[in-house]
Amino acid sequence: MFEFGLKIENKILITCISFITLSCIGLLDYYTGSEVSVLLAYLIPILLISFHNKSEKTLLIINAFFAATIWFTVDYTTINYSNLFNPIWNAFVRFIVFMIIGMLVLNLKEKYKSVLKLNEDLKLINEEKNKFIGVAAHDLRNPIGAIYSFSDLIIENYSEKIDVKGMKMMNHIKSLSSNSLKLLEDLLDVSKIESGTIKLQLKKENYIDFITKYMYFNLLVAKKKDINIRLETNDNELFFPFDEHYLSEVINNLLTNAIKFSYPKSEIIIKISTSKSVVKTEIIDQGQGIPVEEQTKLFNYFQKTSVQPTNGETSTGLGLAIAKKIISEHKGTIGVISEINKGATFYFELPLKYA
Repeated sequence: MFEFGLKIENKILITCISFITLSCIGLLDYYTGSEVSVLLAYLIPILLISFHNKSEKTLLIINAFFAATIWFTVDYTTINYSNLFNPIWNAFVRFIVFMIIGMLVLNLKEKYKSVLKLNEDLKLINEEKNKFIGVAAHDLRNPIGAIYSFSDLIIENYSEKIDVKGMKMMNHIKSLSSNSLKLLEDLLDVSKIESGTIKLQLKKENYIDFITKYMYFNLLVAKKKDINIRLETNDNELFFPFDEHYLSEVINNLLTNAIKFSYPKSEIIIKISTSKSVVKTEIIDQGQGIPVEEQTKLFNYFQKTSVQPTNGETSTGLGLAIAKKIISEHKGTIGVISEINKGATFYFELPLKYA
């Protein structure tokens, strides 16, 4: 940014180029006089010097003094002054102006370099954080998965030998371990996405069949709250490239959230529509709605709204952030439209073709 495409590193050479440029500007000013204004041209070498990556205060002072001297020489030889003080004073003021502008640019450049350095440091810290999250989540998944499996096995096979209080405890263990596994899976996804290791396996498939399959998967959960899920589309087939594995996370997350925040005996609609270049998927519920002021933070990590699930369900605050990253990787967009007590519509758009 600050080198203007030049790779000149020698300070003496830089100064010589600046002096030659200032001399040319001075000659132009001398021969054209007042007919051609070159007053701002004296600033050009000063700015170039200030922006250069090897620039420093001493170099700036030398060039500012030389620029003021050239300007003084031109003025003194082309304008009749009544005394010597006026051109000297003018040269001094110009020198101060050159220095002020040059120092402002130098400070701006140094701050820019500091920001770049800080960004690099933050990038390294973020990479280390992602590695730590990935390793920790991976190592914790196996033992917690074992706890879930054993608790499920005990409930299924030994329920008759355990009293009511013991069964409540086992169901509680199973529920907690299931929630923990979901959190660990989300953390692993975050680690992959943030580290840039996520690679989509795009394959041209029937999107209607894909949505129908995951609609029925979630319908089993929705039935527990007597909620119906219905698909609305004018297409029987819709083929375009997408990654089924990652996109299933998006649709499952949106449907799971719709079920969590919907009232019992209500309906969730999956609406699919197409245009010339995109396919739009909408998840429309009849739930509590989301306050407008809270909608902007929904797609950030660990963000939750003041709205609570209708049946005491839990949420990690990661699902929508992960969904946004996955949709972005698909070159698409995701958003929400909602009002309090009027339900919510989460939607995402995917391109029918990839460049």
